[in-house]
Amino acid sequence: MRKITYLLSAIVLFFTITSTAQNAIDALDDTIDAAETIRVNAQKGKRALRTLIVDYVVNNNDTPNITSYMTSINQRMGVVEEYSDEVNYFIWQAEQANSNIDGSDIYDLASDIEGTEDYVLNNSNALKVAIEQGNRQTAEQLISTIKSNLNFIIASAKTIKTEAEALKSTPQLYTVRILLQDEQSGYPVSPGTLPGYYAINQDTGAIVYPDLYSQDGNIFNNLPAGTYRFDAYDGYFDGASSQIVTLNNSLVGADGVIEVTLNYWSE
Repeated sequence: MRKITYLLSAIVLFFTITSTAQNAIDALDDTIDAAETIRVNAQKGKRALRTLIVDYVVNNNDTPNITSYMTSINQRMGVVEEYSDEVNYFIWQAEQANSNIDGSDIYDLASDIEGTEDYVLNNSNALKVAIEQGNRQTAEQLISTIKSNLNFIIASAKTIKTEAEALKSTPQLYTVRILLQDEQSGYPVSPGTLPGYYAINQDTGAIVYPDLYSQDGNIFNNLPAGTYRFDAYDGYFDGASSQIVTLNNSLVGADGVIEVTLNYWSE
């Protein structure tokens, strides 16, 4: 159910927010920031619980300010829930930017956090009832459980930060689209005009080819970072210039693709 909620949230965000495509590092940084927000708010919830514990358990006050605690914990857990969705959204963006990234562990941790946040609220509501009814034994058991819940959220948020930081070293993959423009007029020419395209990795000498299923045979998928010479096969009386490009995030367009334009010539 949590994964379904996340997917729906991601779809809504995709269609309602106008933004340029993030690169993987930026998305992972946003994942880390969201996890830190979760940690901070769970820690603040824990401080509110500690204040209640001192008043109720240490000072043996049977009428502690449970209303203040409930206000604080509801506010903090609301933020935790919101930023659990943010973690899911940003790790999804990282995966879209770099297909080498596997965010499954982070999805699971965010889902666990969101589920535990529900436990905190449910147990806090039960705690309020127990205190108001004078059931001290139940109240103290619930306090211990809530403390454990909050510690779990804090630890999970820290793990998300560690996982996301580690994913920054995942090799970046790029998608390249070859475009043609007439060398005389500068007007665009359909990439399907020429027989095909290829690229040569300038560091390794490896030859790579476009996706067989791209409509005009001009899309290179999952290219590792590096410097490539992009070239075209000549037609009967036409062809195109080559271009050497070093793939990097600054070249990525709003649709997540790097466009390389070759000059088309014909006799």
